[in-house]
Order: sequence, then structure tokens, then C-alpha cells
Amino acid sequence: MTDESTTSPPPDPEDRRKHLDFIQAIVTRMSAASSNAKAWLLPVVTAAYGYALTQKADSVALLGLGATLLFAYLDANYLRQEKRFRSLYKAVASGRYNIATFSLQPDDLPSEVPTKEKGDWPAGTPRWINRLLPGPNVWLSWSVGVFYVPVALLGVVIACIVR
Repeated sequence: MTDESTTSPPPDPEDRRKHLDFIQAIVTRMSAASSNAKAWLLPVVTAAYGYALTQKADSVALLGLGATLLFAYLDANYLRQEKRFRSLYKAVASGRYNIATFSLQPDDLPSEVPTKEKGDWPAGTPRWINRLLPGPNVWLSWSVGVFYVPVALLGVVIACIVR
């Protein structure tokens, strides 16, 4: 005879389905926020770089470059959070891990989930760096690196030209 107080019942399939819905809603929200960051960046840098070129104002070009770096940082954080919640989704969907029902904490992910999948820095990196900056695979992704690096380089070129 087993002690029923220590044996947890299997999770209800409907609870798991609802849990996955909650996580998917967060992933969708992070994706929309990333798109909004890009949508806001384009008119800001177009105005800054255009003004810098027409008025020969390198300080305005540098302001546009600063805006690019700020938006890149915001977008990278959105992508890292999205990756964490995707990993949480996979872990909950697999049912292999003991994740609390309706937990929306990516920190509940098991240690077996690779840091690359979570958008974190490799093991051994100081915790404060991992909390402050998204991991290298986030910065090098097509939605962050490939988008923001050319815009930033354009700002550097414009600042050098108008100087």
C-alpha cells in the first residue's frame, strides 16, 4: 500500500493544455514586442540619419546610433525571454519534467535544458552578466544581429561622412 499523501497524481491533460496556452500567449506577446521595437526604430533612425546627412550634424547621427543600440538591447531581451518561454513550453509539453502546473517561471526549467536554447550565456559566466545581457546566440540571431548591425554601421558611416 502506498502513502497517497506523498504520491502526486498525474497532471490533468486539460490543465497541461491550458498551461501550454498561457505559455504560448507569452511567446506571442514577446514576438509582437520584438516586432514593435523594429517598427519604432525605423522612423527614428530614418529621421536622425536623414537630418544628420542634410544638416551635416554628426551628433545627430550618433544619436541615431544610440537609438539603434538601445532598440537592439530591448529586442535582444525580448528574444531571450521568448526563447526561455519556448523552452518552458517544450518542457511542459513533453511531460518529462516536474514543472508546477501553471508555472510561468522560466527559472523552473530543468538544468538539462541547454543554455543556448534559453538564450543564456555558457555555464561559468558570472550570474550578473547573464541577468544583464542576453547570450551570444541571441545577439547573433537573424532577428537581432542581422537587423541591427547594418543599421548601426550605417550610423557610424554617416557620422564619419558628415564630420
